[in-house]
Amino acid sequence: MTKRSPLRLAIGLAAAVLVVQGGGLAWAQPVGDNLIVNGDAEAGAGAASSSDVVPPPGWSVTGQFTAVQYGASGGFPDQTSPGPPHRGHNFFAGGNAPLSTASQTVSLAAYRSQIDAGKARFVLDGWLGGYEAQGDAATVTLVFKNLAGKTVGAPARLGPATPEDRKNQTGLFRRAVSGLAPAGAATALVTITLTRVEGSYNDGSVDDLSLVVK
Repeated sequence: MTKRSPLRLAIGLAAAVLVVQGGGLAWAQPVGDNLIVNGDAEAGAGAASSSDVVPPPGWSVTGQFTAVQYGASGGFPDQTSPGPPHRGHNFFAGGNAPLSTASQTVSLAAYRSQIDAGKARFVLDGWLGGYEAQGDAATVTLVFKNLAGKTVGAPARLGPATPEDRKNQTGLFRRAVSGLAPAGAATALVTITLTRVEGSYNDGSVDDLSLVVK
């Protein structure tokens, strides 16, 4: 198997950037509605082994992007591994493919007046991880677009997670980034990218992904 680790955050949007280190809850959970559908991989079943692929509802996927059960056979994280304290049954992984992605477009219509007034803040929050000392990568990008479908502002990014960040542990570690939503933003494109570096299985992993705007 091939898995990665916590992540480095980079953001070009105006406002504060926060990196949450390790598996600790150094930052409170953002308050507000999660705009991402099935960001916790709990809608639908999860794969029970590394040979299974279960595309998660709510996402447009490529490669073998799949929901996987915690504790599935093949060396996956289990309920005792580093990860979300209130995790469900499943998380996301990349399957037997060198590159797997999942994306969805989120409407920001309810926040348009705040956004255009420069008063709407976003928080992109999630748990990213990998397998032991292997270097498979998990990243999440957030791209804001206007009504014409053109990108506005700079993208926000979580990841990749590195084995060094994880201290070569199998598991998932929390990362978050916040900032001001750029004026003119009408939608947000959220994309998870899982890249295999070693082994046959793409062990970049993500769970409890959320986007809150307020």
